[in-house]
Amino acid sequence: MVRIALDTKTFNENWIQNLIQTNPDILPIREIEPVFSPAISIGREVMTPVGYIDNLFISADGYLTIIETKLWRNPEARREVVGQILDYAKELSKWTFTDLDKSVVAYNQLCNNNGDGLLATVRKSYELEEADEQYFIDNISKNLKRGRFLLLIVGDGIRESVEDMVEYLSQTPQLYFTLALVELQVFKLNETDNSLIVIPQLITRTREITRAIVRIEGNTSADLKVNIETDLGTEAIKKVSATKALSISAQDFFEQLEKNKGKEIADFANQIIADCENLGLDIEWNSGSFSLKLPDPQESGIKISIVTIDRKGLFYMNYFAAGQFERLQLPIELNYNFVADTAAMLPGIKQNPDKKYIWNKYSTLSDLKQVYTRFLERVKKYKEDITTERMKGTS
Repeated sequence: MVRIALDTKTFNENWIQNLIQTNPDILPIREIEPVFSPAISIGREVMTPVGYIDNLFISADGYLTIIETKLWRNPEARREVVGQILDYAKELSKWTFTDLDKSVVAYNQLCNNNGDGLLATVRKSYELEEADEQYFIDNISKNLKRGRFLLLIVGDGIRESVEDMVEYLSQTPQLYFTLALVELQVFKLNETDNSLIVIPQLITRTREITRAIVRIEGNTSADLKVNIETDLGTEAIKKVSATKALSISAQDFFEQLEKNKGKEIADFANQIIADCENLGLDIEWNSGSFSLKLPDPQESGIKISIVTIDRKGLFYMNYFAAGQFERLQLPIELNYNFVADTAAMLPGIKQNPDKKYIWNKYSTLSDLKQVYTRFLERVKKYKEDITTERMKGTS
């Protein structure tokens, strides 16, 4: 394949906008912030007092993604694009649900030959129950007011220092958002085939950012918190006042869990995360849940799923583990024994007789709390057993 640079005359920003409007899954949104995926297109060239938003998306949970497409032919644009997308975010934070709904109606009338509003547009992609619709509307209103957006700059990379990025971001302490930079790499199959393959990248190069995820929160400049995820090295990070902050996906999870089950259970879920990270497990956030996973000790990149915990206070054995054991050529009995032992700890839970890699039903965090010490010890032994098997023959 032959790489085609986006700064050639082959492409323009309209081409990128159309590409992501019709193929939103090409954007690595789930990798950045799971609650913003899957993305549903609700606007193109959306008019605001400070300019036109290139692309606007929403998730079925009511989280908005603002996209600014940019080709870096103009050096001036490199300095302005971050400030530009922040201006869009500030304007949207002044909108109400009604304002957004009117914008979607105008977009559909112009581009889709219908007058559907926001709810009708989302229903075409995802089924919303009556109770879900009220949550959806309330969540949109809350996210607009707080400025909880995903801001994506999409193009052929960005050349800004970490320090400059934070200077831009510090101008908007009233918002709480995630900013990510996505580079699109375009390849032509061969000289005779004009088909294109487009690969999105979240990458880092030395001190120039072509991949970064930046989060900011705080009510005033005095308590401003900035969290930057890059691989730029210690020296670059030290020049920035940065503190670790919860992602929007994690923050939403804990807010919803506390609302559903109370602060005690929310604190317990936080304890589970801390304890499992200390055991060397990875926490992977989903929309409305998180999963505990064990990275392969042989560093194959495969992660063994253990359990998933959702915002309703339910937790359950993850059925993906069986396939992961097969790929890693691990004896499946290790998994079956773990499932059986943990099921026996919990009231009403049994190992599924037909699918021994899962329980017969969901359990609850309230029941887990009563046997948590035993459960954690069994997870630790499970990890040790898997590690022993994987490391056989390497010494």
